Amino acid sequence: MLSRLAAPLFCLAAVTGASAQAMDNRLSADISSFTLQEPSGQLSLHLVPSTTLISGYSSPFYSRNPQTGGITLHTDGLQPPVRGTIAPETLLRENSAWYFQQTSSDLEAALHIDRIPKNGRITIGRLTSQQGVIAELRVEGDRVLAIVNNGTSTQKVVAGTVYPQQTVRYAIHTTPNGLLLISVNGTTNHFSLPSAATTQALWFEAIAGEQGFHRPSHSDAARVTFTGLQVHHQAT
Repeated sequence: MLSRLAAPLFCLAAVTGASAQAMDNRLSADISSFTLQEPSGQLSLHLVPSTTLISGYSSPFYSRNPQTGGITLHTDGLQPPVRGTIAPETLLRENSAWYFQQTSSDLEAALHIDRIPKNGRITIGRLTSQQGVIAELRVEGDRVLAIVNNGTSTQKVVAGTVYPQQTVRYAIHTTPNGLLLISVNGTTNHFSLPSAATTQALWFEAIAGEQGFHRPSHSDAARVTFTGLQVHHQAT
């Protein structure tokens, strides 16, 4: 049953004490749950289903290391925007949509930031609904920001820090009662969402995306390698 809390969005941060050792817990990259969305020319987008990705697909925007299983996403300043966003991105979108109140759901990712845009900002993960973004993770310098929209207001918090090796491990977790947990490199933030924010169909996205002002050139690029990527939906 959905939470009846209609109060404003709240957040409580809890440091779990995890260190860089958390990145040593191997998380495999499972591409079978995702569809790739990448540019096709300058004005359109190309969707690549998971079955094609598994068979060995590669492009200037997507590649997979057959030995390590790592998935590299690349975007640059000459790509078209996605869904009207200000800056371009390449993303892996979950194959099937689901509902907050149906089941507990998780997106887990471990990644290395290979290249940062000139403005130092990059998007790495998102929970999206039919009405827009619910939660987004952005790297700005050595900080990872969580931007959460509860349907009426938006809150931005520092969700964690980037490890010195330019690595990040994050998880986005939802529960049917409207609780949203975001964990980044050992720090967990809790958000309570009203029913207005949880009634639309949802999906997870893993992203390499630019943010804000960017130079319209191939040299202003973002590149991320996901060494681990998994989605879980608890059986009901």
